[in-house]
Amino acid sequence: MNSLCLWAMLVCSGEPLDDGTLLFLENANSVVQAATRGKIGHVAIYITVDGRPWIFEATPARVRRVTPADYYEELVRINVKRDDDKKIRALALRPQIPYTEAEKEAMRTYLNDQLGRRYSLLNYVQDKEGDGIHCAELAASALNATGRHEFKPPRSIHPARFFDLVQPNHRKVEPVTLPEAAAKETWCQRADRRWGEIWRWSCWGCGEAWALCF
Repeated sequence: MNSLCLWAMLVCSGEPLDDGTLLFLENANSVVQAATRGKIGHVAIYITVDGRPWIFEATPARVRRVTPADYYEELVRINVKRDDDKKIRALALRPQIPYTEAEKEAMRTYLNDQLGRRYSLLNYVQDKEGDGIHCAELAASALNATGRHEFKPPRSIHPARFFDLVQPNHRKVEPVTLPEAAAKETWCQRADRRWGEIWRWSCWGCGEAWALCF
């Protein structure tokens, strides 16, 4: 395991994150926060797969998994362009009682099965099942897979509501300490990443609008 991954696992209270830890983001999505009237705009879930740490999330354009180091570095790059009061804050909620190996495997199976699934808010907006999935729906469904929780229906839960729902059976909220600066990129790397993001958001937006109309 490289030093960046090790650092990313130790950002909360000096302890490695527990499988099933939820990562909530403040100031992450102004549209979601305005619509739900909450400070929380996004949620992801941490779990190890074959001994490697991953963060799973539903985000445009599809469900993905990234290493903690890459995930936090992305947040830092976004924050560089923001004023202090607009910077993204990451909050970790660890399970109050650690998940058993069977419960962890149930979460892994569910999350791996969702990889590549289309990100969509239509399930929430239309309050019916669809081929897409949103961030809180993914995280709530993953916890439901353990049999320990019963969030109903996951599609109707937005990130701020989910944050309130899970606090009674999770440990105290822990702020995640992000690095002060992201690794430097060349001009070509920055341009490639920027155009990739524009293309991803454009394709997702067109697909979401099409699904909403038809």
